[in-house]
Amino acid sequence: MLDTIPEDIQYNNTSLIIRWKDGKECSYDLLQLRRKCPCAQCRGGHGPVANRQTDGIQQIRLVSWKKVGRYALQLTFSDNHDLGIYTYDLLRKGCDEGTGYVPPDERG
Repeated sequence: MLDTIPEDIQYNNTSLIIRWKDGKECSYDLLQLRRKCPCAQCRGGHGPVANRQTDGIQQIRLVSWKKVGRYALQLTFSDNHDLGIYTYDLLRKGCDEGTGYVPPDERG
């Protein structure tokens, strides 16, 4: 269980960096996180138009983040988008797999 609990969360101009309680440190590309936003607006709701909102984004910065309960982060990006909830489980899984964050609807 410790592997999906953040110990420390930092960010810079290009990355979100999470050090997990088990000591592993993972870096997530901000542009990938924004393009892979898991919210219904970005994922196309229930239709086949996923990523239509995010495909054209070329640059992004992280403005802030906040914890959502004990299970996720809500990120606010420089385009004022803050609807995505990024679960610790999927953030850690993407780090362990070397894929970065992959939203639930893109997982096989």
